[in-house]
Amino acid sequence: MILNGIKNSVLAVVLTLITTASFAQETAGRIVFERKTNLKKLFKDNKRVRPFLKDGVTWKIEQFELYFNDSSSAFLPIEGDDAEEGMMKFLTTHNTIYKNYRKNEKLCVLDMWGTETYIKDSILPRKWKVTESKRNIGGYQCRKAMWEMNDSTRIYAWFTVDLVPSIGPEGFDGLPGAILGLATENGSIIYFAKEVEIIEPDPSKFVKDMKGKDVFTVAELKKRILQKMGQWVKEDDLNAMFSWL
Repeated sequence: MILNGIKNSVLAVVLTLITTASFAQETAGRIVFERKTNLKKLFKDNKRVRPFLKDGVTWKIEQFELYFNDSSSAFLPIEGDDAEEGMMKFLTTHNTIYKNYRKNEKLCVLDMWGTETYIKDSILPRKWKVTESKRNIGGYQCRKAMWEMNDSTRIYAWFTVDLVPSIGPEGFDGLPGAILGLATENGSIIYFAKEVEIIEPDPSKFVKDMKGKDVFTVAELKKRILQKMGQWVKEDDLNAMFSWL
């Protein structure tokens, strides 16, 4: 009887540890993302950009990091060692995005043709459709969700509930956990987490000094760009760009 009691006690402890580990949820950390951009797919219908694509170059691979805690996030480009030259360095975005979820505010520092442009606006919701499809990313069990950006474009995301904040790359959020994978339907842009660190980020990571800077809402910036560059930039291009933020 004593032996059975000991066995039952040990079994209860093991089950408790397994259950606790299975449902451990983290609220702060750093995620390193790799973004792969298929330039040929992304610009296949863009006659203005196609002449600038280098022969033999299809994929452009870049790194980003996402710091987060239970109330804020900061998505930042990781600068590469090799500086790109000419038009190639402007073919993909290198935006920095800060979010304060308690205030429902976002600050986007856009790299627009080599010039930093600041947007401060509210965080807009996205209507995700969560599916039963699952996959493992970086050791985390993730579920697949889909968002219809417009009539012709769908975005797929893989999120984990083990990282509690509703965060993701390039300003994407709105799911019950962290997005560790993100892809356009045609595979032209793909994000996947390559590293997850459970750390408490320095508060300075979530702050951007905007002293002396012109700051716009999304609507104000779109209007300004169309007024100054309407002959080169179309409203549909801007709508697609700002849908990502």
